[in-house]
Amino acid sequence: MQTGLYDVIIIGGGPAGSSAALYTSRAELKTLVIDKDPHAGALGMAHLIANYPGIPDSLSGMELLELMKRQAVSFGAEYVRDKVTGIDPDGTEKAVFTASGKFYRAKALILATGAMGKSSEIPGEKRLVGMGVSYCATCDAAFYRGKVVAVYGKNRETVEEAIVLTRFAAKVIVLCSAGKFSVPDDEVALLHQSVNVEIRYDSKVLAVNGVKEVESVTLEGAEEPLIVDGLFIYLSGSSPVLDFIGGRLAVSQCGCLKIDSYYATSAPGVFAAGDMLCKEIKQAVIVAAEGCQAALFADRFLRGGRKPKHDYR
Repeated sequence: MQTGLYDVIIIGGGPAGSSAALYTSRAELKTLVIDKDPHAGALGMAHLIANYPGIPDSLSGMELLELMKRQAVSFGAEYVRDKVTGIDPDGTEKAVFTASGKFYRAKALILATGAMGKSSEIPGEKRLVGMGVSYCATCDAAFYRGKVVAVYGKNRETVEEAIVLTRFAAKVIVLCSAGKFSVPDDEVALLHQSVNVEIRYDSKVLAVNGVKEVESVTLEGAEEPLIVDGLFIYLSGSSPVLDFIGGRLAVSQCGCLKIDSYYATSAPGVFAAGDMLCKEIKQAVIVAAEGCQAALFADRFLRGGRKPKHDYR
């Protein structure tokens, strides 16, 4: 089923996509946001947000996303719930195909599908996400001031996030999932310098326990559960969601979408923003800013120019 022609179609309704929608709709561009599921993104899974500028009171990630969506809709942006299965980025009219069988057309596309982490593997993990299970110490460390937390993994992120937690938690128990960390010893030495850190090697978490919040974790070979107030999991990194591009856009050897300084992909009129760009630091405020920039460059592309200029609006 074919729909009308849009100026811009934004794939993904997280902070990058909704920020882009706000700017394109304010620029009087006919805007459609296709979002698979707001709960699927990193912000949608966040239990409490207390580090987003201009939001004085803590609120859930879903509440913040709803505010972003409402603001974009107030300027004319349309949102539909659907999964994008393919795109045709060539030509002056780009095509977007969805799982429901619909076929959308637009003069420009902004991709903001985010990144997908590992599938839930630990019993109790998925149920307690946002209630003690976290994947971001930078986001949630302050909620564990004076408490006992565990950090599970072996990579650089495990070490770096554990160091962040030492500033807040009374005790940080690092459960290294191997016989050693997969980072240089000098980086691990920084972790050893913290007086409130305990490191346990060759640890395997079998279950996360708790009713309304994390109460303990079950470890392989342990006689009793380890009592903790929170569990931060870093078993593997995240990969950009690119399954829908079908090889139509250039990607790097490590599987990341290639963009230039204007957030433009290899196809003219197709832009990208947010966590799908494989950035080292992933924060809602950063990807929202990227969504803004992608929208402004898409606007200039549609109006016949690509060179950036100072634009404060």
